Amino acid sequence: MFGLIFSVCMMFSAWAAWHRSPTYSGRNTLRTVFVMLLAIAGCVGLIVAGVNLSMNQPPVAMWTILSVTIVAATLTLIFIIVIAAVPKESRPAALPHSVKMVNVYRRKVFTWLKVFALLLLACALDSLVPGPAKYIGLTFGGLTLFLAIIMLPVLYYTNRTVDQSITGIELNPWVHWQYPQDQWTQWCNIQADRMHAVPPSFVLRRDWHRFVFPFSIIILGVAFFVPGGWLWKTIYVASVCLAILFIAVMSGRGGAPGSEKLRARLLKTSPDAWFGRDGVFCDGVFCPWLNPDTFLVSATIDERAPRSLMFNFERVVPNPYGPVNIVPIHQAVLIPAGKESDLALLQQQLTARCPKAQIALA
Repeated sequence: MFGLIFSVCMMFSAWAAWHRSPTYSGRNTLRTVFVMLLAIAGCVGLIVAGVNLSMNQPPVAMWTILSVTIVAATLTLIFIIVIAAVPKESRPAALPHSVKMVNVYRRKVFTWLKVFALLLLACALDSLVPGPAKYIGLTFGGLTLFLAIIMLPVLYYTNRTVDQSITGIELNPWVHWQYPQDQWTQWCNIQADRMHAVPPSFVLRRDWHRFVFPFSIIILGVAFFVPGGWLWKTIYVASVCLAILFIAVMSGRGGAPGSEKLRARLLKTSPDAWFGRDGVFCDGVFCPWLNPDTFLVSATIDERAPRSLMFNFERVVPNPYGPVNIVPIHQAVLIPAGKESDLALLQQQLTARCPKAQIALA
């Protein structure tokens, strides 16, 4: 029962997040829902066919068929939903076949590949130990392998889309700014110092009351709709609430803990800023203008010395326990000397590309 309520709340939260996006339209919504229902029906049919095929088979063959069927159905459903949920205006521009795509975001997948490989190795070593530890290792190893098979292809596809967007704006930019190394170093230090001065957005002693309502919903939901004894329920509720508090405290620490990491990362990036149809690529980070979950809200000029552009984005994250989470993203871009004439072009292009955003660059 609790799982059903959680799923329904998640669906409403996802719809609220999608409704907030500037790419939202009733036509896109109906098309996405129709495609998703067809995909779900097809995956259910695939699983039923796999179950029927595995009946009366030896245990090894049965579990192999079922595992392959479940993985294939899950990947198919995820990819169909990911593709169908992205409207036409948010898809990256097509690239000529002769163009070699950059490898900025896809190479991050190899980090996760190493993480999964290490986890699988640890589970394999644990399974060699006789006794209960063997079955624990096999269980967690199977779960890790399943997650790796599902997550890595999806992550690679998502990051490939970002690399395609970056390649597109580098191939056909609206504006491309390059900075001398000394100016770039100074700008990196300024950004790190500004981040260091950002105060914490969440202090437990000050802001604990913000969690009274969502925690009450979680406690009541588990108490009345989740089967099991009170010991298990208490452990589950405590784990969920502590995890949420931990994330809130860590994400709201302010800028001081991460300022030096930011400085080091920025100094390693290329001293360039690219603006194009799909977004802005600067500081080694790509920010899309018009994605369903991340989109431009405003673009202004920061008059603090040195003058820069300030792009304000919103990332909308569904939240089944309350209102959708709005994550603000701020991207500052230094204006090079003698390039003020490019601002009028950026104003024109961004106004046409993001009609719902507030653009004030010229």
